[in-house]
Amino acid sequence: MNLLNVIRGESFWTPARRLFAGQSPGRGKGRLPGGHVGDREDLKKALLFCQGCVRKFNHIRAGYTKKRNLPVVRGRCDGCQEYTPQGHLMVHHTLANLC
Repeated sequence: MNLLNVIRGESFWTPARRLFAGQSPGRGKGRLPGGHVGDREDLKKALLFCQGCVRKFNHIRAGYTKKRNLPVVRGRCDGCQEYTPQGHLMVHHTLANLC
């Protein structure tokens, strides 16, 4: 990680920049589909999937649970990178009770 990316002044971190700071960059050029999801899975980060991609992700084998107390999650799907108005939030089982 570049040192210039870490050290920023308070004026740099606007609310819009804070919102997009944790956003996944998606699949890189030349990577297999789902490789970036596996990387986020290894880091135990929360995953958001659309209706089509949630069936492709085996959350039990990966140690993830569905957050059923959040009825609607909007955002960009981590699988296909498309915006979904009704997504499924997956959280690692060790962090499920914290949020």
